[in-house]
Amino acid sequence: MRYLYILFCLSFLFSCQSDTSLNPQTKTEILLSTTWQIQEVIASGYLNGTVYQRGRTAEGSQYDMSKVRLTFKSDGTCIAIDNTGNNSASGKWKLINNDTQLQISDTNYFVLDGIGNIETLIKSEFTFSGTRTYKSTYVDASVRMVPVP
Repeated sequence: MRYLYILFCLSFLFSCQSDTSLNPQTKTEILLSTTWQIQEVIASGYLNGTVYQRGRTAEGSQYDMSKVRLTFKSDGTCIAIDNTGNNSASGKWKLINNDTQLQISDTNYFVLDGIGNIETLIKSEFTFSGTRTYKSTYVDASVRMVPVP
């Protein structure tokens, strides 16, 4: 009986310790906690409306982004998988302006490289927006990402 009591106390003690990988708190910890996939892209400018939405038929989305993945590393690098799922690029990332914006550079993907405004960053959703140039025209886009299951 005494051993059961000791085991109970130890298990309680370990369960009370916080593990940031299980319960990320800061924006950095949340970004690092998972690999992100695109759930939805809404744009205006050269492209208009819902450009992509996960689960929508091909006729309902202008572009297939179902294979796009983005993984943030603690050393300030990131890995991006393109829409074919076959090509990857590494780059750099950092939070700027009091963690209200995300800057990604050196991926050579015009969609990713640049500064985005963080709209939502919680464990289940990461939404950011920004402006990029596509075919010599500006595109304003909001990208909602979710963890890869």
